[in-house]
Amino acid sequence: MTLLERFTAKYRLDENGCWIWQASKLKSGYGVFTDFGRKTVTAHRWSYRHYKGEIPNGLVIDHICRQPSCVNPNHLQAIPQSQNIERSLYAKKRRARTHCKNGHEYTPTNTKRLPNKRGRICLTCLSKG
Repeated sequence: MTLLERFTAKYRLDENGCWIWQASKLKSGYGVFTDFGRKTVTAHRWSYRHYKGEIPNGLVIDHICRQPSCVNPNHLQAIPQSQNIERSLYAKKRRARTHCKNGHEYTPTNTKRLPNKRGRICLTCLSKG
């Protein structure tokens, strides 16, 4: 079995197009992959290198899908660490909101969750739209 065959056997495709890593993971949710030389790397970084090339110096790999276990190279982007932190803080801030932009409270009966933790929709606003 080739290295790529071993890699592709370790993820499954989800409804959002994410390639969700099914093998070993870190506590943070990032996949772990060991190549034939017994070098262990995070699976998303291996995927980026294999499909897109070397990671430029000074950049980190960001999941634009916000799913740490995703290894789909189309969901991975090389960006500066400062931008990665900024994106993460924005996502946390958005999740912490208690009301939609029109002032309706996010409650279990007034909120629809989007797949794969990508956000939520105010059902009051949705019914008016």
